Parts: sequence; structure tokens; C-alpha cells
Amino acid sequence: MSKKNTFGEFLSEIASRIGVNSSEELRSLIKTQDYKYNCDFSITKALRENKADKDAIKKSAESISSSLKDLEFIEKTEVVNGYVNCWYNYKAIMNRLVGSMGEDYGSTDYGAKKRVLIEHTSVNPNKAIHIGHTRNSSIGDSLSRLLRLAGYDVIVTNYIDDTGAQVADNVVGIKFMGLPPRKEGVKIDHYLGDEVYITVNDAYAKDSSLMSKRSLVLKAIEAGDNDIALEAKEMVDEVLRAQLDTMSRLGVFYDLVNYESHILAYKFWEIAFEQLKKAGVIDLESEGEKKGCWVFQASNGDKKILTRSDGTVVYAGKDIAYAMWKHGLLNGDFRYKEWFTQKNGEELWATTLDKESETNHPMFNHVQRSISVIDIRQSYEQNVVKEAINKLSGGETVDYMHYDYAVVALSSNTAKKLGFNGADKGVMQMSGRKGVYINADDFIDKLKGVILEETKKKNTNDLSEEEYEKIAEDIAVSTLRYEMVRTDPKKTIVFDVDEAIKLESKGAIYIDYTLSRMAGILRNAAEDIQSPECPDDLDESEKKLLFNIFRFQDIVESAAKSLDLTIISNFVSEFASDFNAFYAKNQVIKAEGKRKTFRLWLVDSSRKVLKNAASILGVLPLERM
Repeated sequence: MSKKNTFGEFLSEIASRIGVNSSEELRSLIKTQDYKYNCDFSITKALRENKADKDAIKKSAESISSSLKDLEFIEKTEVVNGYVNCWYNYKAIMNRLVGSMGEDYGSTDYGAKKRVLIEHTSVNPNKAIHIGHTRNSSIGDSLSRLLRLAGYDVIVTNYIDDTGAQVADNVVGIKFMGLPPRKEGVKIDHYLGDEVYITVNDAYAKDSSLMSKRSLVLKAIEAGDNDIALEAKEMVDEVLRAQLDTMSRLGVFYDLVNYESHILAYKFWEIAFEQLKKAGVIDLESEGEKKGCWVFQASNGDKKILTRSDGTVVYAGKDIAYAMWKHGLLNGDFRYKEWFTQKNGEELWATTLDKESETNHPMFNHVQRSISVIDIRQSYEQNVVKEAINKLSGGETVDYMHYDYAVVALSSNTAKKLGFNGADKGVMQMSGRKGVYINADDFIDKLKGVILEETKKKNTNDLSEEEYEKIAEDIAVSTLRYEMVRTDPKKTIVFDVDEAIKLESKGAIYIDYTLSRMAGILRNAAEDIQSPECPDDLDESEKKLLFNIFRFQDIVESAAKSLDLTIISNFVSEFASDFNAFYAKNQVIKAEGKRKTFRLWLVDSSRKVLKNAASILGVLPLERM
């Protein structure tokens, strides 16, 4: 099927004919669904450009109307009070859509295979994924799905800080405090994060001498090639596998795992450091509190320390080296190995120190754009990274983006309903360092239990227990994923389970309800979808669905251009609502002849659009509810 955005080309043609520079500029001159004039849209260019000159307005509007007369997708135009009112030619729209509605409808060539690296999740490998982390991974995964659908070549990485203090704390607990390395019946990531890590940090508060053990472990890990480093590596990999199990449950997968210890082992920071010095973008402080430190002069006047006076590298320094690797600005690369096959059937690769590594591996760096999904609290450090690599790029602007997001909290009602402590007053804020957090596995299980109970109450179908369990699991995962991306990422999410699973809230459960309704209609029709003809007397609900099917590729491209997932979530919510309004008004299976053929095609095409749009947001399609 063609990957061309027909609606986008239509807008570009209008823009060209009426003397507007781009389809983006044209959008600002269009009023859609102008019920005042009972038309599909109105062009306001004549009014905006000619102010109060009535004769000039009329002349300009008539010229615009005349220029659009023979456009394929416009049936007629009319000039009223300076507005150029337009009506779509729905038969022409339908003729273009018939035969192009494959299961991948919505995919486009917009990205032209431009290489984009998206880094997300990047949870310290000492604990389980918690509910706050799922916002990061949901955003990152949805961005990767969106950009792939829009025609980009996307690489997804998960950066693992395996040299940090939190990993060292777990090693201290097991090696020096005698805590058992595992607990029977408990996932390793849950045990280490919920028990060992908290126990060790409580012990530090009571016996500060234990901190020397942490320093010993950190130095051993950084040095590598010793028993402590080996134990830490094995622990990290075991925890990471457990974290990836949680992510696969959420439908989140990766192309590559990068270890921070490998950045150190390959001496990427040393390489980056020499390039930064040679380019003259960092300085050695000779006096004051930063004496002996190498600093980067930020554009706001701040001097950001990259290496301390003792030679240790701060996080921003490591991130600069990593960003340079991403964009091919670093003179070096990792070695790689295939780690394991993920549940989506794709191989997960990992950086490695093994000399006998794979030589026939995909290219993971030298990307044209990189997007780092990182907490909004890291904005300053990320701005430093971006400034630093731009100064190393030989005058070309490097497309390095920090995609920031705010925290997740639970409403008091939800925390109580799901059986979590600390929900007595207001919202429940989470803090990993304080031990106040909710593991994603536990959260999904509890959410699934609530949904399972509600599903059994309301469902009149004769389903097996296994089918009920599968439906509840899919809705729980879809609900969590959708709630994490449906709103502006810079706004704090206060998750409320009652709101999330109400049909009236038009969340994931409403989308799945609509998809299962579509599947049910097609299943009950029990006939192949024929090539339809567009009726002459479409009602408004049919027109709205047909038009939104037509413009879906444009929605995908607009969201990909702005990296705005709310464009997709708003479209999904409105499209599901429009479909249910159509079905409430029109018979499908009991319709006759060409009308039935058309409406079955409309249902099937609507299903493809809603399924593909919702899939971007992590919503799993259901055949039955």
C-alpha cells in the first residue's frame, strides 16, 4: 500500500493554490467543522489579510474560491462574508481509501528512514521497576512506536548505571553484612530493592563506619577484573533480567542495553575529555571552591564541574561521552553480543567487554537524532550535555533532545483501594530513596484484581476463568500505559483507579470497549468486506468517521513532528467516541444492500485506525470484553 499522506498532500495543494507558504500556515487560516455555515471547513485568509476593506475581502475570497474549484477532495465552495466555505467530496475520499486500508494503515514515509536513538527506562539495577519508572518507559516506548509508524529507523536503548552507589549498597549488604543473596518465592529485584537496599541504608545511619565498605566496593567495581566486580556484575544482570520481565509484561522492549561500566572500561570519558580540552570548551579551575576541577562554561554563565579535583567524573561528564557515542562524535565504539530473544521475538543486544564479541551486529550509533527520556529534575545537566556536544560538532547543530517528564503520584482513594500504606492524607508521593514507592508488578497485579472483579460483575458472556484473567491483565496493562501518556508529560500525574476504569473517562477501558464492539460487529456479520460504494446521503456521523480515517496519517505525522503524544491520545478518545455515536444512530448488520456493504467497510476501517492509534499508546486491542 502507498505510504503517502494523502490528506497532507491535499492541504499542501490548497496552500500552494491560495498563496500560503506551507500546510502548517494553512492550518491557522482554517476553521474546521464550521456549523455556522453548515460546511466542513472555512478558509479565513481573505478576512485576516484585508482587515476592514470589504471590497478587498470580497475580491480575495472569490479568488481563493475560484482557485479551489477543481480540487479532487472538494465538492464545492461558497463565499459568505469573507469566509470561503468548503465541502469535502466524500466519494473521492472514499475512492482513495478503498484498497489502501491494510492492517498497517497509518504508517507513512514521513521519517524517510532517518536514524533516531531513543534512550528510556534506565532504572538503577538494584531494585524493581516502580510505578514512577513506568511513566518514563511508557513515554519512551510510545515515542518509538510513533516514530516507527511515521517511517523513522528507530534504535531503543536502556542505559544501565552499574557503577553507582545503589548497586554498591546491595553488594555491601550481601558481602559484608551477611544478608542472603536471594529470598525464596520473591523476585530478585523486589528482594534487593525492598529489603536489602533499605536495610543497608538503615545500617549506614546507625554505623557510619559501614560507609567505608561502600567506598571499597565502588572502587572495586570501577577497577573491574576482581571478585567484587564480578559479584556486582552477576547481581546487576540478574536484577536487569527481572526488570526486563516487568517491562515485557508492559509490552516494552529494547534493541540495546548499554552498561556505564563499559563507558569507563572503553575509556570513552578519557577520549571525550581530550576532545573537549582540544576544542577549548572546558577549563581547569586554578582557584576558589572549584580549584583543581575541570569545568564546562554553560551559556547561562554557570561553571559546571565535569571532573572533580580528585579526578572522578560526575554524571554530566559520563553523559557527554555517551551522547558523543550516540552521534558518532566519539572516536570509538563498543563491542556487542546478542544477550537473549525477547518475548516480542526480537533479539536484545548488549555492550560487552568480551574480546570474542559479535562482529555482525546492527549499527547502534551514528544517529541523526537522539531523544533521552529523563526526569524533568535532570534538565540542567541535560542542557549542559547538549551545549557541550554542539560545541564539538564543528559548527553543526546536533539534534540531541532531553524529553523531560514529571512525577507520578496515587490519589488517596487509589492507594487505599489497592491496599498500599501511606495513603491516609492527600496524594501518595513516591520516593525510592525513602523507601516509599510501589513496584510496578505489584501495582499491575492489584489493578488487575480490581478490573477482574468489575469485569465479572458486568460481563454477560460465557467466558472461562482463563479468558477473564487474560482480559483483566490486558486491560490493567493498557490502563497503566494509557494513563502514563495521555496528558502533558510536564504535568504531575495523580493516578486514580476509579476514574481510569470508568467508561465515561474515555480511558483505555473505553477504547478497548470500542475495539471489542467493532470486532463483535464484524464477527456477527460473518461475511467478507466487499469493495463498497460511497452513498450519496451520508449522515454527519458517517462523514466524521470517513474524514478522520482519511486524515489519520496526517495525525501520525503531526505527532511525530512535534513528539506530542497527546495529539494521538486526543485523537483516539475522540475517534472512539465518534464511532460509538455512529453505531448508536445507524444499523450495520441489519442494513441492506450497498448501505450494509459501506457500513461494514466503515466499521472495519475504523477498527484499523483505532487499533493502530491506540497501539502507539500501549493499549492492547481486545476482541471480547
